[in-house]
Amino acid sequence: MVGFPAGDDGSISIGADARIFAGLFDGDERAEFDVPASRRVYVHVARGAVSVNGEALSAGDAAKLEGVSKVTLEKGENAEVLLFDLA
Repeated sequence: MVGFPAGDDGSISIGADARIFAGLFDGDERAEFDVPASRRVYVHVARGAVSVNGEALSAGDAAKLEGVSKVTLEKGENAEVLLFDLA
C-alpha cells in the first residue's frame, strides 16, 4: 500500500504533502528509500524489530530522520514498518 497526496497510481488520497509506504521485513530482506531534497522521513515499527540506518528499533519505536539522503531498512525480525515521506 502506498499513499500519495493526489491518489496517484491507484493509491489512496491522503490530502497532505506526504507519501506513506508500508513494508514487511524478515531475515535478509532489505529496502532503501532515497529521500528527496528538503524532505523529512518518519519511520514507525508497528510490530517486530528492524534496523533503520543501522539503529535497531522494536515494535512501537519510531525514528524521525532529517538531513539524510537515504533510509535503509534491514535485519527485520517479523517486522511491519510504516515509512512517512513528509514535506
